[in-house]
Amino acid sequence: MNDERDEASSDPPPRGRSHYEDFEIEVPTPRAAPRRRTPLVTVAAVVLGFSGLLPILSVLAFSPGGATAAGLLVLGVVELVAAALVAMLRPLGRPLGIVLGCVGLVIGFVTALHSPANGLVTMGLNGYVIYALAASGPSFGRG
Repeated sequence: MNDERDEASSDPPPRGRSHYEDFEIEVPTPRAAPRRRTPLVTVAAVVLGFSGLLPILSVLAFSPGGATAAGLLVLGVVELVAAALVAMLRPLGRPLGIVLGCVGLVIGFVTALHSPANGLVTMGLNGYVIYALAASGPSFGRG
């Protein structure tokens, strides 16, 4: 009996290890951070939403001709859809919003020829939408 104790105590205890290292603990794997809507993107979605409401309201209030009314309604609905996609951070909303911002810049330029104040405001707001969506790629899951 004494011999067994001598043999067991003759082994030096391992150095530099803790008895906690013998446990089989599952280490969680890191996950990607959730997408985050920045204030820049939120304001771009709001601007797109108002830009979508204005053509629809102008059709309802002023009753333009057939082709003009149809074009304004299509533009308004597409801008409202883009505003919803941008607000929900859907990847399709970003390029759609940028394209609609470019269309708005053209509309603003044409408007500026007749009414400089209105045209410049339109160009400024659509330029902001383009900038905000171009700079916010990580919010949409792209770098």
